[in-house]
Amino acid sequence: MNLENIRLPGGVDAAPNPRVRIVAPPVTTLQRFQRQRDRILRSQRRWENIKADLPPQLSRKHIGMISIGGVIGTGLFLGLADALRNGGPVGAFLGYAVVGSVVYCLCVSVGEMIAYLPNVGGVVGLADLYVDPALGFSLGWAAWYNWSVTLPAEITAAAVVLGYWENTARLPVAAVSAFFLVIATAVNCFPSRYYGEVEFYLSCLKVTTIVLVILVGLLVDLGASHQGRIGFRYWRDQPFALSYLGITGPKGQFLGFWAVIMQASFSFFGSEVPGIVSVFPQNVPRALRRVWIRITLFYLGGVLFAGLLVPMQDEGLLNDDGTGRHSPFVIAFKRANYKVLPDLVNAAILISAWSAAASDIYIGSRFLFFLARRGHAPSFLAHLFKLNHARSVEVHDGESTESASDVENDSEIEEEPRRGSEPTLSDVLGDYPPQDEKDSKYVLPLASVLVSASVGFLTFLSSAAGSAEAGFQWLVAVASVASLQSWAGMLFTYIRWHQGTTYAERGEGLTAEDAQARRVQIDEIKKNRQWGQPYLAWYAFILCLIVLFTNGWAVFLMNIAAEVIGEVLPQYGATEKQADPVSQFLSAYVPIPFFLLLTFGYKLIKQTQMTAVDEMVFFRGRVPPYNPHEEAPKNWLERLLQWVRII
Repeated sequence: MNLENIRLPGGVDAAPNPRVRIVAPPVTTLQRFQRQRDRILRSQRRWENIKADLPPQLSRKHIGMISIGGVIGTGLFLGLADALRNGGPVGAFLGYAVVGSVVYCLCVSVGEMIAYLPNVGGVVGLADLYVDPALGFSLGWAAWYNWSVTLPAEITAAAVVLGYWENTARLPVAAVSAFFLVIATAVNCFPSRYYGEVEFYLSCLKVTTIVLVILVGLLVDLGASHQGRIGFRYWRDQPFALSYLGITGPKGQFLGFWAVIMQASFSFFGSEVPGIVSVFPQNVPRALRRVWIRITLFYLGGVLFAGLLVPMQDEGLLNDDGTGRHSPFVIAFKRANYKVLPDLVNAAILISAWSAAASDIYIGSRFLFFLARRGHAPSFLAHLFKLNHARSVEVHDGESTESASDVENDSEIEEEPRRGSEPTLSDVLGDYPPQDEKDSKYVLPLASVLVSASVGFLTFLSSAAGSAEAGFQWLVAVASVASLQSWAGMLFTYIRWHQGTTYAERGEGLTAEDAQARRVQIDEIKKNRQWGQPYLAWYAFILCLIVLFTNGWAVFLMNIAAEVIGEVLPQYGATEKQADPVSQFLSAYVPIPFFLLLTFGYKLIKQTQMTAVDEMVFFRGRVPPYNPHEEAPKNWLERLLQWVRII
């Protein structure tokens, strides 16, 4: 229709070039709040459906012990050798202490958020709701990537340790890696309760081993060997490494200390797991604080006694033969002339490597299944293999489609039934049907398990690298970068969460009644807020970013030092490992653009928007009711674990 030549009645010409404008009514504050509240309820419904289809089968004793022992792996038993070699006894201890402080800040931040909204999908769901759906997408894939990349590192470590007994007739690295990968995958093909039982006893063994190692190390340090009393002799004689990659003096000592931080990041990775798998959301902050204390004591205790008992000049520490002989604990007991303990420690390291690999597959497969149910991964990964009286396979394409579009089409939100403007109590809490034990007899996300386990084939890179030790070091570097990247994303989510609570507490633009309701919500959140927030989160976030962007400095120093800063190019010493610059650069920086590509690619394709501070709603929705009687220990073992603060 041509609007330029319209004649009105009476022969009067219309105004030339009229413009037709359709103005949408402005979105009110109440409508924005309602839309955000509906997103929270939808996320909770999705989480309830996932738990109904894949019911949790791990008990409190399983979660309590796995949360401690499941993350004690090769980073502690084998990684300390590199920490001592690069940073010296004091540098290694300080490096692990710094990363431990970052983990503490991470734990208290995650604990505050999940205690208030425990059933929206963990940190992934919180990032979706309070930052940007694009960040939730990338954090979900980053979490799966973290656990998947750690898997080949642990499998390769098992091949490294096995070389302790096979020094003359080495077993093929590929064959050993394949054997451990198959066994770790097979355990995850059984129902979760069987995995929980196996991992429970292996975690007990690992915790017992590290406690005994620390106690025996204390006795050796006090003089229970032919060496006499050692004390802090090695700390005084050489507290820091003399050089790092040929760089001497204070600069080399600082760079060696900085390298320890990357190794410690790999060791501490997984400390936030209790916030993901906790059964009782009301106790998430307490569980996270306890786990952080225990893990920090284990790691700091381990690195302390390793530095007290092993001098940096020890040949076993400097001349790394690519086997378990370079573990500081093995070296310490050999120096004390203890005949059996070195073999027992290596056996514990071997079990720890396999146990951590099994945990990597379990947690990674659950992340992948969750991503598929959100519509962020291929739909076949949401298949559930069920075996009761007959075998069946379930697909949840409908839910994936719904969840994939829920963040882009906010105008098509299904309204919750209401009376007036607020949901009733039954609308908020909902109904929670009891689990059918027969239905959960054998339920497994088999496709997700197999896909997550297939990443373990990266362990065969160690064959191409020439030794299992070289492959282990490369995979550790990749996993360390990935863990710091995820920690940074979690901390940024909390920073936005804190900004939203601060704004909501002011109650700007709200009526007196609405402002009072907001303050009640914020008071509930503050019950689990740690003193010092948000500065604790900012400290950890900034440190993670600094380490992320500087961890590959050696690549540039080795290639441009002489040309740019006019210094003589440092040379590697005979006892220092020389890494391929290309491989070192890729392991240090490839995960960063991968994460950014996921975030901004999803944002560009789906046209998502960052959640504004004034649009954040802190609405608990369908949080399950808390029954304190369910938390009471049910047998003597749970009472014992509760007494020693394990659960």
